[in-house]
Amino acid sequence: MKVLVIGSHGMLGSDLVNRLSNLSDQKNPGNEVIAADREHVDITHGEDASKFIAQVKPDVIINCAAFSNVDACETQISEAFAVNASGARNVALAGKLTGARVIHISTDYVFDGMKNEPYLETDTPNPISVYGKSKLEGELAVQEIGGNYVIIRTAWLFGPYRNNFVTTMLELGRKNRSVSVVTDQHGSPTYTTDLSDAIRTAISKDLRGIYHVTNSGTCSRYEWAQKIFELTGNQVSVLPLKTADYKRAARVPPNSSLDCTKYATTTGQKMRPWQEALREYISKALR
Repeated sequence: MKVLVIGSHGMLGSDLVNRLSNLSDQKNPGNEVIAADREHVDITHGEDASKFIAQVKPDVIINCAAFSNVDACETQISEAFAVNASGARNVALAGKLTGARVIHISTDYVFDGMKNEPYLETDTPNPISVYGKSKLEGELAVQEIGGNYVIIRTAWLFGPYRNNFVTTMLELGRKNRSVSVVTDQHGSPTYTTDLSDAIRTAISKDLRGIYHVTNSGTCSRYEWAQKIFELTGNQVSVLPLKTADYKRAARVPPNSSLDCTKYATTTGQKMRPWQEALREYISKALR
């Protein structure tokens, strides 16, 4: 199977290329993985995306490309929509024309965070940031174009290939005796290695439609930071902070936890707890 990973230099894309290239078994032999990033294809231009995908002729396209700097999206609105919305449309259309299966990666930020429990795939999106709005428009474009597609919403990514919340906390902890972290933002930390394996499962199980995929369990950013320092043994005090007292350009959902029951029921595979994934990541990162 020929798999095209668009956005291959990103945190998830890098892990996907690695996992899809190296994991194989009798039922799922090694894939031919084509890694593509901005220097290979500009998905914001439909003709470029169409020509590139037609030349590659992939069986599966995984679109990880995103303008994911949530605060920067607030001022770089046209760029955010060009990548997250128009780019998603262009990839989906090119995929449909070539008969490829399209796996589109989306986000928990399509929700406003006002629900008091994890969001289901059937809940109505209501994004409150430019990033969330652009990603939702991308989702809607993929659904409108149709074909063989699956939209995977995920959240709070951490992994070995890019800086993330974990590396930020560790860096701050090395420089300071204490760090202030918000207590009123809740979600599900997700290890890109686990998510990559789940995407591989989505391919083998031929999933279609919308699925939520994160590591299991939820926590606040504050609780996540506490666990990071607990696992590393760093003597750093984590001080509580309210979102209202932390100035940033974008509004973020107070609860963006995702209910992943549909994925677990459909595939027979439940994602492991975020604490276990974090422990593995830290043990490898600190070697």
